[in-house]
Amino acid sequence: MIWFQLFKQKIITNAKTAMSFWKLSAFLSNIHFTRLAFTSFLILFVSLPVSSFSEETNLKLQRHLILITKKTIVFEKEIDALRKKSETKENLQKIIDLQTQIDRLNLNFDSRATNLSLEDSSLKKKEKSPWTKQLEDITAPLLQAIRDLTEKPRKVDSLKKRISSLENTLVIHKKASKNLTELESTHKKVENSSKIEDKRYLSRLALLQNKYDPELTRLNLEEAKKDLKEILFSDESLLDSAKNQVKDFFKNRGKNLLITITTFCGFWWLLNRLRRWILRLNLFAQLSPAFGKLFSAAYNIFILIICLIVGLACLYFFNDWLLISLIVMILLLVAWTSRQYLPTFLQEIKLIVNLGTVREGERFIWNSVPWLVKDIGLSAILVNENLQGGELRLPVRDLIDKHSRPVVEGEPWFPTKVKDWVILNDGSYGCVKHQTLEQVVLRMKGDSLKFYSTIEFMNHSPLNISAGFRYCIELGLDYKVQGRISEEIPRLIENGLKNILAKFFAGDSPDFTFLEIRFDNPAASSLNLMIVVHADGKCADRYEENRREIQTALVQICNENNLTIPFSQLTINMADNPPE
Repeated sequence: MIWFQLFKQKIITNAKTAMSFWKLSAFLSNIHFTRLAFTSFLILFVSLPVSSFSEETNLKLQRHLILITKKTIVFEKEIDALRKKSETKENLQKIIDLQTQIDRLNLNFDSRATNLSLEDSSLKKKEKSPWTKQLEDITAPLLQAIRDLTEKPRKVDSLKKRISSLENTLVIHKKASKNLTELESTHKKVENSSKIEDKRYLSRLALLQNKYDPELTRLNLEEAKKDLKEILFSDESLLDSAKNQVKDFFKNRGKNLLITITTFCGFWWLLNRLRRWILRLNLFAQLSPAFGKLFSAAYNIFILIICLIVGLACLYFFNDWLLISLIVMILLLVAWTSRQYLPTFLQEIKLIVNLGTVREGERFIWNSVPWLVKDIGLSAILVNENLQGGELRLPVRDLIDKHSRPVVEGEPWFPTKVKDWVILNDGSYGCVKHQTLEQVVLRMKGDSLKFYSTIEFMNHSPLNISAGFRYCIELGLDYKVQGRISEEIPRLIENGLKNILAKFFAGDSPDFTFLEIRFDNPAASSLNLMIVVHADGKCADRYEENRREIQTALVQICNENNLTIPFSQLTINMADNPPE
């Protein structure tokens, strides 16, 4: 009974309080009677005994709610005044802004009265297009995880900005309230006036006093500072919060991720074994190599797609939408960043499957050197057996816009081999000591070394004499032997050379394999013979020495047979009667 009497007394007290609020709301506005009545009854309900709030806190909350209601009424009156004016674009925008503020105040009122964190559904953005909404649905778990991880710093930053804004607003409202209070001292002259302008004047001043009342701003500032203090002095630091979020991620999703990776790798291994089994059956033996490579490339793409689908299916089975969103985002990012490389990628695929302009088993020129295309896979393998270190790996993209051709049987892959003797068009004569893709090194007589870049060496048109060579030596005789120059003297010189150089013509494998002497041409001072000697390649290291021996033998034959070797002569004819 005692409890019932106390409860009854409390209801009577609350009823009186509600009646006072009723009168206050009627004074504020007769137009908004219904809203204030609902507000008063809601305050009456809030003022009932609740175990979680003290009496002082309830009274402070009531005052806060009344101030919110007064502010709402002020904004509604401003909207009514704007609607009575002409419908301009500026007025419509002001009405929209005021209505937005009213919606926020109503949400604030409901949130504080119910002590719940309510979502402002009236301030949501406009409905998005279907594909944008679907993209948001896909990325929602990932964004939510990031939002949870950064919740505390975002709240701190938001509260700091709100406190700064409220402090500035409070200063403005205090200044405005002070000026309006000073102006209130002149009300006595017009309070009892019946003039329309005086009534509107008083009504306008009352509206401004409610609009710039600093009490609501001060209460909001105190609440914001209180919330910021509670967050800053919480036991969990930012670093601890981040650590806990990471631990929670691996604790809850680590197992899902491990199972997904294991399944992905297992399917990849199994399908690769299946491909080896198919290739072992020689089903494509009768088809071209290009078809086999095309099958391998298509099968690899098929394996990748199947393994991705299986991995996503595992995450879907575990209902792990965060990892699904993360994988989908990565795939979309890879696809988006690769779009500009798609044409190049397609050309590389054509080369890999041996359907491009450069094909396996054909001759391909790279840096002015011919190469055999041995294989085209993720990289192209080029081979030249005549070069030291003659295997080269190139990225497939370097073969784009290049051409190869079928190999001709017996054609050389480089002008020389190591230990070959060459003569270059710059007069250099030496033995090839090293030849690689980058350089060729010649060992000259006297063991000096001469270096050429491979391209420069090729441009000097090397004459390889290691396989054989010939001497073409011109011998001029005096015109006195004109009658014998055609037959007798060539035979004489041939016999003489064979006798003097007998060591070069002897044996089953002679150094000189061919000898011919023929009349070549009549010159101004001599009758010229051409001595042609073919030498075996084994004499290449004595190219210059053998030439000198041939010329020495020719001079010796001329001396023994009284054959004159003339020198160039110039005949000057003098006039019979020179001018005086």
